[in-house]
Amino acid sequence: AILILGGGVPLSPKEPPVYVQRRCDVVAELSHILAEKGGGRTSILCLSAGTAHLSQYILPSGLPLWEATSSAAYLVHHPKYPVDGNQIFVETTSYDTISNAFYARTAFTDVTGWKNAPSEHSSSDYEMYYLSCNNVGLSDDAIEARLAHERRGQSNVQSVLAKEYTTIHDVFKFLTTKHDFYTASKLVERATGSDSETVRDKLLELSYGKGDKSSDKPATIEIRNGRLYVSLDLFAVLMIFAVVCACLLAAKNTRAIKSHIHTN
Repeated sequence: AILILGGGVPLSPKEPPVYVQRRCDVVAELSHILAEKGGGRTSILCLSAGTAHLSQYILPSGLPLWEATSSAAYLVHHPKYPVDGNQIFVETTSYDTISNAFYARTAFTDVTGWKNAPSEHSSSDYEMYYLSCNNVGLSDDAIEARLAHERRGQSNVQSVLAKEYTTIHDVFKFLTTKHDFYTASKLVERATGSDSETVRDKLLELSYGKGDKSSDKPATIEIRNGRLYVSLDLFAVLMIFAVVCACLLAAKNTRAIKSHIHTN
């Protein structure tokens, strides 16, 4: 199996961030090569629900677009090496690297029996290989901010967490008692606004997709079940345009009336 990490807010339902697209390109080509060599269809697991650093991409339906979904869609619609959707799986629970590894294992690899996986996670129970891709689509400052963030996380894992949480049950305990996105009390505090204000790192946010074409409320017009739906943002733009046109038309009519009166 091949595991693809998410990396930030998607650009659209079929487009993960550019740097994640490069990961998908490598995986799509690798899957094609393996199939040609008689290796059969390789299972591909797209990881990540979202990121803790930015708001979710919200679809016109009001539901979130998972990072894993956009990666899967990109693979299915790949321009050169389209991947059969039946060989793709999506993990839609994790929000960081630790939960990537935990939910990939507990929801997929332990269930399916996958043991050979190109990924960035290592374990004595698995045979793994790491495939790296170029960091395209990010500024040098954003990359440095992300590297500094990952170094702090790596240091914390190696010096603290790995020593205290040594089994899969221990990691479950960590997630459900210490982690901001999986501990009930912390989620309640976040939802009710009673948690302490977090200082936002703007450069780090850029490395997770902030500033891309993604939007929480994309301006769209679509037809669902025979009905026309217009997003609120687009509706507002259309209304402003209509008001401006009405004002211009009223001004034109006023000038025409004055001109008529003056002529008479």
